[in-house]
Amino acid sequence: MDILSIILISMLLFAIVLLVWMEIHYKRKVTTLRSENNIYKIVNEYQSEAVVLFSENFELLRANIAARKMLQIKPYREGEVLPKEILFQVGKSDLQTLPKMFETQSKISKGTIHLERVLMRVDEKRYHVNIYIDRSKWKDRDSIVCIFQDISSEYRENELIKHAGEVDFLTDLPSQFKANDDINRLVISAQRENKKIAFFIFGINNFNRIKKTFGFGYTNNILKKFSDFLRTLEDDRSKIYRLDCDNFLYMIEDVKDVKYVIERGEAISRDLSNYFVSTSKDAKLVFSIGVVLFPDHGRNASKLIDHAHLALADSVDRGDGSIVVFDINMCNVQENERTKVEEMKIGLRENEFEVYYQPIVNLETNEVNAAEALVRWNHPKHGLLTTDKFIRLAEVSGLIMDIGEFVLEEVISQHKKWHEFGFRDIEISINISARELLTYHLSEKLEQLFMDHGVNPRYFNLDLSERDAIDDLHKTDYEFSILKDIGVNLSLDHFGTGGSSIVELQKLPIRTLKVDQSFIKAIDRDKYHQETFKAIIMLSQALNMDVVAAGVETEAQRDKLIELGCDFIQGHVFYKPTPAFEFQELLRE
Repeated sequence: MDILSIILISMLLFAIVLLVWMEIHYKRKVTTLRSENNIYKIVNEYQSEAVVLFSENFELLRANIAARKMLQIKPYREGEVLPKEILFQVGKSDLQTLPKMFETQSKISKGTIHLERVLMRVDEKRYHVNIYIDRSKWKDRDSIVCIFQDISSEYRENELIKHAGEVDFLTDLPSQFKANDDINRLVISAQRENKKIAFFIFGINNFNRIKKTFGFGYTNNILKKFSDFLRTLEDDRSKIYRLDCDNFLYMIEDVKDVKYVIERGEAISRDLSNYFVSTSKDAKLVFSIGVVLFPDHGRNASKLIDHAHLALADSVDRGDGSIVVFDINMCNVQENERTKVEEMKIGLRENEFEVYYQPIVNLETNEVNAAEALVRWNHPKHGLLTTDKFIRLAEVSGLIMDIGEFVLEEVISQHKKWHEFGFRDIEISINISARELLTYHLSEKLEQLFMDHGVNPRYFNLDLSERDAIDDLHKTDYEFSILKDIGVNLSLDHFGTGGSSIVELQKLPIRTLKVDQSFIKAIDRDKYHQETFKAIIMLSQALNMDVVAAGVETEAQRDKLIELGCDFIQGHVFYKPTPAFEFQELLRE
């Protein structure tokens, strides 16, 4: 082989080696550039976030503007260490340096480290941050990318929300959530020291009615004044909380006995009534108070407050602003009511409810030209129950809606049968509750029932109590107008007990006033009731309405009502409520 060939081969080998070297070099360069490009992408993507590039030894390599501002570092040079002491607290851990935190978290997460709501302290400044840490390459060196996302404002907002949960917004008193925490903490020490704690729950009996009449602004002002008064009761061993709506909790530590508690409650009740009388012209308020003692009536916040509410409910039922101390029998009553509710549900499923009809007599002709539909419950154990035995519980539990729907369907269906049998058509009155009228699409339901059964709406009358009607007059007027357009007749039941005015009566499209039986009981001998009834007759004539006297039991009552000019009578003096098959005999005649 000559020298030229050797030179050519050598040059070829050199070229090959050079090409291989260049390929390896540029591959490394491309990898580095890609890595750096990724880092720049991250920096651009998180312009508002603090992005820092560290060496493996946590020497500062690069930092964007947000990072320099947050970490308080001047424009950097490669290889610098952080000039400020920066510490981190993850969860409830001790404060740690960044390298220590990275070492700890790397054992937990092998890939990208993501930490939320970390407390970061830079000298005297504190931040709450989310942190993202990942390994990378920078100029052929192993490096670590850290992104610090500042969530301090969000954290403060969450803390405010949390604080708001412990403080009532309207009155600025501690809330029921704070009460639960405080009570559970206090009962532990009270049990250890063998001390009693008294808990008073205050409520305003007529609060909802006042709210409907005067509006939220008015009742909010009452609640603020209520809280201002209760604050005057606080001292070193007592505390006030707002539970919900009009209910406030007053807690006194280390009380003597029940006698002291009752005397204290009576004194507060007197002062409370005087306070509202003397400071404003508020509507007359009736305050009720329920009382429990630890450990006698419960050993934790949940039981104590539940039992205090039962005592308060008993006080409200009495209606006289009395102070009621919890009694274990109240739990028995509550359990009995729960049982009755379940029995009612079963009764509805098993068709234990039925409709009775009580005739309404025209005093001019002595004919039965109408009747009131009354629901009865054929209880398997207790026999036939009238509405006074279950209707209140039905309203409280919401079952009144199911019972009301059953009555509507039953009465309309029965009317259809009587019509097909050739019996004479008469008007049937059906009692409806405010809940049915205001929260239930009653007009739509009735229209569908009339259509399904092919009956004329004019043979049906809906009775709503006067008190319920004027509680939300605007809504009642709206719903009554729709029902009137359908063709249904409307009446006010228990008239004389709701306090409606002539203006309010004129607004409602009603045809009949059914006078409450409390005016009828002594109508034959009580001059006041007679004059009241005369006024009702005159009012009804002026408004072109009929008057029905309900609950007429004696001939003396009937005779006096005829003398006073009453239009219609309903009561045992003529007919008692009877099942449909008995009542239809009157329709044959």
